Amino acid sequence: VPISQEAWWGRGRQRRSWQAANGDLPGADEYPVSLLPAPLAQNGSTLAAQSTKYFYEGDYESCYQVSKRVLEDDPYHLATLPVHIASLVMLDMKSVVYYVAHQLVNAYPTTAVAWFTAGCYYYMVKKYEHARRFFHKALALDHNFAPAWIVYGHAFAHHDESDQALAAYRTASRLFPGSHLPWLFIGMEYVRTNSLQLAQQCLECARTLMPTDPHIWNEIGAIAFHRKNYKAACELLLKALSLSGAPEEVACANLGHAFLKCKAYDRALSAFQQAHSLNPRSSSVLSGIGFTLQLQERPDEAIEYYHRALSIQRDDPFAAEMLNYAVQEAAEQPCSME
Repeated sequence: VPISQEAWWGRGRQRRSWQAANGDLPGADEYPVSLLPAPLAQNGSTLAAQSTKYFYEGDYESCYQVSKRVLEDDPYHLATLPVHIASLVMLDMKSVVYYVAHQLVNAYPTTAVAWFTAGCYYYMVKKYEHARRFFHKALALDHNFAPAWIVYGHAFAHHDESDQALAAYRTASRLFPGSHLPWLFIGMEYVRTNSLQLAQQCLECARTLMPTDPHIWNEIGAIAFHRKNYKAACELLLKALSLSGAPEEVACANLGHAFLKCKAYDRALSAFQQAHSLNPRSSSVLSGIGFTLQLQERPDEAIEYYHRALSIQRDDPFAAEMLNYAVQEAAEQPCSME
């Protein structure tokens, strides 16, 4: 018998946890805000929950706008701050995070969220050792502050300290039992260390909790690619892009490599060009475009893209090696005489 909206809203956290575990999540039109009285629907806690929902869906701009509105109405609504800071990090708003961190450390020096925000700023500017110190301080103040555990794991992962990163993510998974994010990051770390079987298991767990997160599909597609199942990788990566509100450079670049392996050069070039439009300063994407053009027997154009890649990253061994091959191919092509 279908569960009515009122019954679903009233069953509480245990019911929703069971639904998440069994993939029986309510649709967007069943989101409880529509069932609340108007004043309660604009309550800070309700809006904070809604901003968290947007964050889990990958809609970071909406998450930022809703959480910002809460904090403008109530600057002391500290429960909104973690997801607000997380949205600022995802939107790469470094100056805002720097400002908020200073305000919080001055106003609330004994709260975990203040030092978490300071750590996020150093994480954004890639000073991971400093970031880890601030996250450690945040966790010393509140050992159960799950957002700090997640970013603490990220800081370890950027230093190739896989064991510490996995330990931090597992702690976050215990503190966030209904969240797919710790399982996603555990899976990503296993992919990075080439433990594909463990990665698959963790990512499947994450997909059960949040089947519409494009990052999960992207990582599962990466696993299929590593296993040389290139057709499945293409399908999974296309699914990731279809679920994403705005395409991301990583997913487009991964799709380009998968199409290359399937010898679909036109589609590969299109995917790489889309990735290039999202991040014109990515040397790996420029190398991908050059390699695709070279496979299409267009060495002159390939040479241009290899030079552009090397201008961004001078020690790119792939671009340097393929540039030599492209120059040789261009020299061997017959010149047209007018």
